[in-house]
Amino acid sequence: MKKWILWVLGIIVVIIAAGIGGSYVWFQYTLKKSLPEIQGKMVLKGLKEEVRIVRDSFGVPHIYAANEQDLFFAFGYAVAQDRLWQMDFFRRLGQGRLSEIFGEKFIKADGYFRMLTAPGVNREVPENLVPLFDAFAKGITAYIETHSDRLPIEFRLLGYKPDPWKRDDYIAVLKVVNWGLSFGFRTDLTAGKILKRVGEERMRELFPSWPRDGALIVTEGAKAVSLAADLTREVMDTVQKLALLPNGAASNNWVVSGEKSATGKPILANDPHLGLSNPSFWWEMDLNCPTIHVSGFAVPGVPGVPIGHNRHVAWGVTNVMVDDVDFYVEKINPDNPRQYWYKDHWEDMKVIKEIIRVKGQDPVTRQILLTRHGPLIVEPQQGGGTDAVSERWAFTECLQPGKAGYFLSKARNIKEAQEALRYWELPSQNFVFADDQGNIGYWCCATVPIRSKKYGLLPVPGWTGEYEWEGYVPFEDRPHVINPAEGFVATANNRVAGSSYPYLIGNYWEPMDRITRIRALLASKEKLGINDVEGMQQDTYCPLASEFTPKLIKVLKEHPSEKGFKEAGNILSKWDFVMAEDSPAACIFEVTFRKMLDNIMKDELGDELFPLYLKTTTFPPRAVRQMIRKGSSPWFDNVNTPSKETMNDIIRQSLVQALTELEEKLGGDMKEWKWGSIHTLTFEHVLAKKRPLDLLFNIGPFPVPGNHLTINKKQYSYLEPYRASHGVSMRMIVDLSNMLSSFQVLPTGESGQLKSAHYKDQVELYLGGKYHRVDTDPDQVRKQSEGELLLIPE
Repeated sequence: MKKWILWVLGIIVVIIAAGIGGSYVWFQYTLKKSLPEIQGKMVLKGLKEEVRIVRDSFGVPHIYAANEQDLFFAFGYAVAQDRLWQMDFFRRLGQGRLSEIFGEKFIKADGYFRMLTAPGVNREVPENLVPLFDAFAKGITAYIETHSDRLPIEFRLLGYKPDPWKRDDYIAVLKVVNWGLSFGFRTDLTAGKILKRVGEERMRELFPSWPRDGALIVTEGAKAVSLAADLTREVMDTVQKLALLPNGAASNNWVVSGEKSATGKPILANDPHLGLSNPSFWWEMDLNCPTIHVSGFAVPGVPGVPIGHNRHVAWGVTNVMVDDVDFYVEKINPDNPRQYWYKDHWEDMKVIKEIIRVKGQDPVTRQILLTRHGPLIVEPQQGGGTDAVSERWAFTECLQPGKAGYFLSKARNIKEAQEALRYWELPSQNFVFADDQGNIGYWCCATVPIRSKKYGLLPVPGWTGEYEWEGYVPFEDRPHVINPAEGFVATANNRVAGSSYPYLIGNYWEPMDRITRIRALLASKEKLGINDVEGMQQDTYCPLASEFTPKLIKVLKEHPSEKGFKEAGNILSKWDFVMAEDSPAACIFEVTFRKMLDNIMKDELGDELFPLYLKTTTFPPRAVRQMIRKGSSPWFDNVNTPSKETMNDIIRQSLVQALTELEEKLGGDMKEWKWGSIHTLTFEHVLAKKRPLDLLFNIGPFPVPGNHLTINKKQYSYLEPYRASHGVSMRMIVDLSNMLSSFQVLPTGESGQLKSAHYKDQVELYLGGKYHRVDTDPDQVRKQSEGELLLIPE
């Protein structure tokens, strides 16, 4: 009997092993089968003439076509080769169709994204660009149709195939990008809830840029604001947990003139800051035909080059942080919840029905109610409350970037670049640019609403007619500068214009640290070379640390008997304020700062509002800096204790907590503490939220330097310290003395295909502060070629 049992168990083990082995073989076969062809010939319908796609040693496609239409077709085909599932995911998110592949958990998110653009979207495209955008979509569809039996592994795992790509599908991708870059969605409604809880004076300290004469929320709408904020937060949390979307999106760019450049021509640098995901947000390419020669970075699924250069002009971007969304408290007719009050009469809402298909169950129907201001975020209930909140978002009204991007790619000098940027309205970006004649410039290319009252941060009355938009700031009136006397221009999501500027651009500026450091480094030398610019992009000096640390040291010295205070004081006293990966001082400072946020604000805000405030991202460090500079604030007092705490009490408490936590995590030897031991980065894939898929798709973790305030930004969520998830999403340096090459790097790699050699081949370069050179000279491209694919018309 015993032998028989062992014999049966042995058979079972063999069967299981065979099953596992078979699954592994199938998985590897599927991964290999889904890799795109980079060598040989492909016969495709939709082309006029032959097109060559030459892949260099990092998998970057260099596309050569005989005309613009074929060039855009191959552009679409090539990006689908590398990023098809990523493109389809963003398209589905923007269209409100995630429930079709992920199930009922995303019904609210789908309804929310459909609601955002229920008023419609400006789809205006010049007549001459329609064939090009059609060709781009046809190129993507051609890849889908010719590879329907060997799609990327994500489609197999989720059990679906992508729909053909349509011309306007890129707008759904841009919708997600614009939503992620718009701070109003995560800030305004939260500010309204905080105002109700803590009052006007304390609210102003948490949002320090809000003007004294700024509008305040109407008390009648408090419940409606809370409901709208809850839904917005829920959707953001759901989507953000699934994918690291553009979220606030800080960035750096600068350009130095030829007179200040060691090469004698301008040098332009750009490193946008976005969610650090796998695959990377950006995709590198080089496009060539008789009328276009442009190289740089594209958003997969979008037919344009928002960051890059041609043979005469280079350009880079950062987020303007414009306030392009407003929330209106609407008075609802208690006898008819489909009507709202405006000035002196009831107006009917427009009702739109949306059918959301859901994986594994019947479709669900949702109603969207439209007011003159925009859709209601939460539908009012029959016989229920008399208030609701609507939102007006500039994305639904303004130009998409296609026209501007097309003209920018063909610009021959700075004047033509300026003319191209006249048509850039979305997403709102700070452009720096330069030409090979030595000119440099900056233009605020943003949809800045002209508001009848300078408000923006808080919801406002919708029924009075006092808070309407009166159009948008004209191109000529947006802040700009050409050939400044100091010889450089830099932006880092800082305030664009001074108090004399007649329009409200926004209140969401990033803390001053990065722009302060960038300007100091640019001014520190008479001439700057490529090595200097590379060093700047890797810089992890923290101005906030230089400002706060003396105050920490003072408290440490005042309490030498506290455990670890003396040694911590010695370490901080010798610190250069660089958030280096191997720095014990960086550990002490950053963990103490994070504890200070808890100890200053959590008692007043409570368990619900405190996390919401931390998610506003830019405001906590700005608020704490102002409180520390002032030396006193009612926020320092803990309302749960009988005593009245001061700034030094908060610092002492935070230091004790920080040292205790670090000892628990890193051991008792303070000199051996390393910032990179707790500050790590993992490039996460959408499907890698559960084991074992995280082991397949994720890349990392890696120890990283920097923090939320350094030029080389590696930001962690204040709610999940200290795991970096947001930061430098690419780097580009263009020396305009040689327009046939640039220095670039992605965080992971060019391909989203798991088995590709270019899935993660740039990780080491990125983490090591290095670049790969992208040559656009055809002879150099040929020398570096790892494959040439010829696309032939059917």
